[in-house]
Amino acid sequence: MKILTRYILLAFIRNYLISLFVLIGLYVVLDMVFNFDEFAVSKDAGGGGAWAAISNVAEYYFFQSFRIFAQLSGVIPVVAAAFTFLRLSRFNELAAMMSAGLHLVRVAMPAIISPVVVSLLLPLLNQELVIPNIIPELTRSRGDASEQRQSVQAIQGMQDSQGGLLAAARYDPPTLTRPAMMEQLTVLTVDEATTTATLLTADRATFDPASHAWTLDNGQLATGLGTRARGRQTQFVATYATNVSPEELALFRSGDFVELLSTHRINELLQRTQIYGTNDLQRVKHHRLAQLLLNIIMVLLAISCVLIREQGQLKYAVTRCLVLVGACMATIFICQSLAGFPPPNPAWQDRWPALMAWLPIFVFGPLSVFLMDRVKT
Repeated sequence: MKILTRYILLAFIRNYLISLFVLIGLYVVLDMVFNFDEFAVSKDAGGGGAWAAISNVAEYYFFQSFRIFAQLSGVIPVVAAAFTFLRLSRFNELAAMMSAGLHLVRVAMPAIISPVVVSLLLPLLNQELVIPNIIPELTRSRGDASEQRQSVQAIQGMQDSQGGLLAAARYDPPTLTRPAMMEQLTVLTVDEATTTATLLTADRATFDPASHAWTLDNGQLATGLGTRARGRQTQFVATYATNVSPEELALFRSGDFVELLSTHRINELLQRTQIYGTNDLQRVKHHRLAQLLLNIIMVLLAISCVLIREQGQLKYAVTRCLVLVGACMATIFICQSLAGFPPPNPAWQDRWPALMAWLPIFVFGPLSVFLMDRVKT
């Protein structure tokens, strides 16, 4: 039995590696074809010739491959397990194993345990350790050349922890070599009780991760502003301490940024009183844990469909596998989309994302166990 276990295990690993490179490669090729004009603009603007453009494309997709793997980590073991047993059934190897008195579920056990390990270990390492450390590379656009990765953006009307409205004419996100910077910074804070206001201006603000504050160039704080205020004063300030960090700026601009954060960082952000993207943080937090179990459930659904004895049922098995796994993935997608829109009742703000994350498990988890128990052997 050790020889048979090793044979099936090696077949699954081989199919897993093939599925990994084929699916990620297909994703990269399609993305490159549909967005080739952005790389062409980068080549024309940055110069350097064809080799510089090829180098930029290769470097961009090298880092993006980790993000792509995070999206396909549930599909890859499903494809590998399905192809493993379809091949065994196609060449009558499963029939020979049954003739020797072996239980088909016992035969499939190496291909069940391996996806469990792969679905838990690799996505965790990728999502919690690799992706959070390369966020600047993952958030740059395709048109940003390797020498000029400055995505110029304007910030308007962002509220800070003191109730002030922050605006900046230009915001450059951080990269691996330099911190985040804002130019022409303006922060207006109004005290409704006294109808007075303060105005903070600076030519440039550079974020200091150590002190979690912005270092100001020519920073000036004007106090005593307003129609009823008297005694206007202006003083120079060197730093701007606030909850507005590059992470919260990214959350303010796009909810997709939260997908790149580690679970530990998401929990830290949820403990703060004033943050942006709370619904997205809750959605990703619960979905990330549930997805690990859903990856295993989809593997069980696929194996229960393709673990057959007769060659004449191959087409039916493939169709059944596609329908069940496709229905599971569609349910996951719908629930994940609905998780970001909780009911207006405040009691559902925390419960709704958790319910939407675990609903596919409640539906397809018992179904996968039932189908594995119904395998003819």
